[in-house]
Amino acid sequence: MIKVGRSPFGQADCEAELKELESDYSEIYFDETPFNSASIHPDTYLIIGRRGSGKTALAQYFSFQTEIKNPIYIDVNEPKEFQRVLSDISARASESREIAIPRLQKVWEYVIWCVVCEHTRTESKVIAAACDESCSTGRVSHLINTLIDRVLIWLRESGDEVIDERIEQLVTDERLEAAKKEVMKIATKRPIIIAFDTLEKYNVSDDALMNAMAALVQCAVDFNLNFRERGVHLKVFMSGEVFPYLEEDVLQNPSKSIKNPVYLFWRPKDLLRLISWRFYCYLETNNLLKDESRGEINWANHREVLQKMWIPYFGQYITNARGLREHTFSYVLRHTQMRPRQLILLCNAIAEHAQKAGEFPTFSEKDILSAIKDGETKLAIEIINSFSQTYKNVSAIVDALMKIPMFFKGNELDRRARQSASEWPPSTYTPAKFRRLVAELGIVGRVRRHNESAGYIDADFEYSLRERLPITHRDECVIHPMFYSRLNVEFNSPSRVMPFSTEREEQDADTLFA
Repeated sequence: MIKVGRSPFGQADCEAELKELESDYSEIYFDETPFNSASIHPDTYLIIGRRGSGKTALAQYFSFQTEIKNPIYIDVNEPKEFQRVLSDISARASESREIAIPRLQKVWEYVIWCVVCEHTRTESKVIAAACDESCSTGRVSHLINTLIDRVLIWLRESGDEVIDERIEQLVTDERLEAAKKEVMKIATKRPIIIAFDTLEKYNVSDDALMNAMAALVQCAVDFNLNFRERGVHLKVFMSGEVFPYLEEDVLQNPSKSIKNPVYLFWRPKDLLRLISWRFYCYLETNNLLKDESRGEINWANHREVLQKMWIPYFGQYITNARGLREHTFSYVLRHTQMRPRQLILLCNAIAEHAQKAGEFPTFSEKDILSAIKDGETKLAIEIINSFSQTYKNVSAIVDALMKIPMFFKGNELDRRARQSASEWPPSTYTPAKFRRLVAELGIVGRVRRHNESAGYIDADFEYSLRERLPITHRDECVIHPMFYSRLNVEFNSPSRVMPFSTEREEQDADTLFA
């Protein structure tokens, strides 16, 4: 029997779920997502996802995956604790980005090898000799802080040439070189996986911090190239909200630094299977499964999952608040930006309504409508807050969209942009920046197809794209349904906005949203 937590659809964030389930977390992890094999592949060193897309859960997967046998797993998951020293070291480096990033890249190389040696010190006296006893507290963040603080001292006291010489001495230290060779011997029998998490929110105008993050990416590509075939695998997780700025403005050679990245873009059918698996685990453990859900379920077949695990509990159709009939999964999903965290939060809210009404595990139309209405504003606020470091006063700037029509021409954004001008920091406002902000947050999408007879509008949103979403004054645009309540949107079209990935298959649409 699988151990589950108290919430029917699990916790919305991995950290809370790990605390609740501890070693049993692997039992509830859905191992049929499209990212698992791609992320563990030796060629992959860079994994990019927005907040709530499953980066932390994927990092945990590395510890119990089976493609790499019996690995030594190193989880660097406390980025907040070493953010200060990263910023400090970059700020004290040369102002020239061309000099600062290569220097920081070597610092990262040194730090990563020190972390690996610390985790394998009991395997070899040679490795232990390369480790610093003052760093041996068991906490990776403390080790990183200590190492980088020492480099900071040099930066404060020395000129550029002396700094570079000392960093080179660190990286090529004889004891460290000998320890690396020992690590390689160990990795032939037990491959090593280093999962390196980074912050969700950055001030992208902080050149020092952005230089440090760019240096980590550039370090990762070289590290992967040099050591993947020898059993040492570095996996760097980057914030999808911040990565475009690194790619466009900071990385010195993006085509060299960004190879085979894995983007955590979820498809509707994968989110259906994930949320249904979590619900199945809870219902089975508590002996609440309906007859339709008993027996074998092919979790790779989203149509079967829909019939056996979604429809029996949520129903197939719902009449939404505007009187339009649609599939229940379509209705719930289009109030998210296609991220597991958001879907889990909404489904748990629906379950809570049903429990209070004494209807659980069946969800009435009233339960679903009420929970979505309550939840969409909370999710919208969370999205806006996640960009507070990127755009100062972002909430007030977004207020310029209040009472905007749900369906409009792009030139409406220029009029709204002028209304936001006073909320921008001095000398930073332009209409183009406003359009970029509302697209980046996933508030405004660009219409790809409007099927009036079927009653839906297919739209592209930046959160499902690898590149920016340019919006011109000629484009037809829509507001994401998640923001309807937050912006008090005016409904000027009877159609439903379908804010899913542009790559969703027609067959999926027919199956899930008919």
